[in-house]
This record gives sequence, structure tokens and C-alpha cells, in this order.
Amino acid sequence: MRTLRALARTLLLAGTPFALACGGGGEAPPAQSPASPSPASSIPSGEANAAVHKCGDADKIQTHDLNSTTATQAFVPCAKAGQSDYSGLIQLETIPEGVHIIIHATDDQVDLGMLGADVKQRDAVIVYPRGKGSKAIEVPLMKGGSGYTGDKIVLWEDLDKLTDEGTKLDIAVFDHDKGGEASEEMHVSVAVSTGKSCEKAQDENPQTIDMGGAKSTAPDLSDTQLGAPVKDSSWFSSCGLANSSNADICVAVKHGKPLGVSVAVTPSNNRVAACIDHQARRLHWPDSDKLDVVHQKF
Repeated sequence: MRTLRALARTLLLAGTPFALACGGGGEAPPAQSPASPSPASSIPSGEANAAVHKCGDADKIQTHDLNSTTATQAFVPCAKAGQSDYSGLIQLETIPEGVHIIIHATDDQVDLGMLGADVKQRDAVIVYPRGKGSKAIEVPLMKGGSGYTGDKIVLWEDLDKLTDEGTKLDIAVFDHDKGGEASEEMHVSVAVSTGKSCEKAQDENPQTIDMGGAKSTAPDLSDTQLGAPVKDSSWFSSCGLANSSNADICVAVKHGKPLGVSVAVTPSNNRVAACIDHQARRLHWPDSDKLDVVHQKF
């Protein structure tokens, strides 16, 4: 026989709006980045003129962890004519303003044309921050010896969902060869996310029934133990939550570590939400093999 063990508890801590130590009722100082950016020079500036890059998989969705301190690299699917015609490398890194996209490409024929002109007749890189069909952002390109380079920042507010599968960026590369033919269009999809949400962590760790099994000797965590790491705003004071804003934070905890985090900031502010998310995933609790869910509002 099996006895019921409740593995998930929800603790609701009654928080009150707080004032950051900046005085007055204005905005708090700018938030620090949830991830230290890697310098653009981490890829040699001359690589666009060096050997061709690998060919990427057109059907694969790449991933970038918004909390990572390192850059993510993805190869663009090569042109139909092969690497000698066009090959590209895309680097994504998290910076205070959002996601920094850096393009390094080799191309035997480069025709940049005029920024904003019809991409069917020139080489261009277009980013769709919320997937293909969404509002487009063009990456300004600079011609090199045998290719081009470019960089663009996708702002936090241009992103949609931040957790679980996150927001899928669609990066469209148009390769135009002289001769009157329209540009060949190649795509790279990159899902950017802060990690697993609090809700998904709960779904993956449901309550179970243990009838007659070995009972855990570890005591349940008390409300005081669960609430201690998030009892005040000091742990995310660098994130810049304004005095006029509210944050609703959910953390699913097991074995002393966050399994999932969800942060909702009102009025909506993805930059602040991502920063609080990052700080929450660094918190620690006493060890317990049971899933506990901690809610806190500020």
C-alpha cells in the first residue's frame, strides 16, 4: 500500500511595495546586466575575410540562454552554390540593453545596396524578434574583403516570452549575386530564454502517492526557511525596479536550488524581469527532496 506524500507546497509571503535606496519616487538606477557581455572582438575582426564557415542546419532551432555570460554561435545555412558563394556565422550575447547580434559572413560577391531597399536585389540581414512575420529589424552591414560584418541590438521590449521555449528570433539572410537573379534567402532560428518557468517545474514534479514505501527522514522546510532568501528586495536591488512598479515572483525549489522561476513586472518591463529572474536562479535554500513553491510580491 502507498501513503500520500505532498511534495509541493505553495508559500505566499505578504510583501509590500518597497522603495529602493535612491530616494524620492523616481526611477531606480539602471539595472546591471544579467550577463556580462562578451566583447565583439571575441571573434577576430578579420574572420569575415578568412576561410569559409561551416554550413548550418536550416531545420535546427538554436538556443541562447539569456542568463549566460558567454556568447552563442550559430552557423547560417550555406548558399545553394556552397560555402565558396556564401557562408556565415552569427553570434548572440546578452547585454544590458537586450540581445546583441553580430554577423560575420564570407561571400564571393557582395552587393549591399541601399539600407531599407528591396532585399530581393541586394545582400541583407533581417531580424524578426518575435518570429517570421513579426516587425522586422535590419542589421546594417559593412563590406569587407570577401564578405561583410554587422551588428544590431534587439531590445528587451522587442522580445516576447522570456521563460521555457522563450522567444524565437528568426534571422533571415539574403544573398544576392550579380546577374539579375533575386537574392537567395536563408534562415537561422534562435530561441532566447532565461530558463524553465516556475509553472513548468511544478508540472514536471507532480504530487505522488507512496503507499507503504520508505518515508523520507528529512523534515519539511518551514515557512521561515522558505521565505528567508526572498523576504526583502535586497537580493535584486541592482535590477532597477521602479518605486511605481510591482514584481510578482514565483520560484520552484527542490534540493535547495531553484528548478524554475517566473517573474512578472507591472507595468511590463522585460529588462527588469530578466534581471530579477537571473538573481532568483542564484538563490539557495536548505536541502529538501520535496518540491516547494515560493511566491513573493513587491
